[in-house]
Amino acid sequence: MKEKTSIALVGFRASGKSLVGKLLAQELNLSFVDMDERLVASFGQSVAQWVQAHGWASFRKAESELLQQLCQEQELIVATGGGVVLSAPNRKLLKNHFLVIWLKASPETTYLRMLDDPSTDTNRPAFTSLPLREEIQQMLTERSDFYQEAAHIILETDAALPEKLVSEIKCRLLQYQEATDSNVDGTKR
Repeated sequence: MKEKTSIALVGFRASGKSLVGKLLAQELNLSFVDMDERLVASFGQSVAQWVQAHGWASFRKAESELLQQLCQEQELIVATGGGVVLSAPNRKLLKNHFLVIWLKASPETTYLRMLDDPSTDTNRPAFTSLPLREEIQQMLTERSDFYQEAAHIILETDAALPEKLVSEIKCRLLQYQEATDSNVDGTKR
């Protein structure tokens, strides 16, 4: 198995990918990339403005192209966009090129975090015409299997502080590395 030198954090909106990713990058002395921030910089406008002008399909295409570029780099912590897993080729890229950690938050936690975040309107445009709480529930139901498919490690974020999640990730990374370093017969290389 090819050793993965980069970590991708996946999960729905407000699951903590950006905050935990920044802290984890500092802790592991790796470069941090927030895919949404990188796309906003390349677009010259917010996600909401881009989606309004060009549609979600255009955003997803740009997101997939960026993911392909990031696969060529090493020693990164990448906070992905919440919908990057919607594409089967993206899920395959994630699984093959990154150690993927799903930061999983409940619908209620997601709802409360989004209400509390002043950047929600510009960074998280609506997917549907449903009320926010219902949209979150629907989107999580639709995406959970995709997050599951892409993930090597799953962490619940509802009650965990970001610093605690970073500690948990570091512990799980050691366990994952030990497991991948084992031969078929169970001995260490």
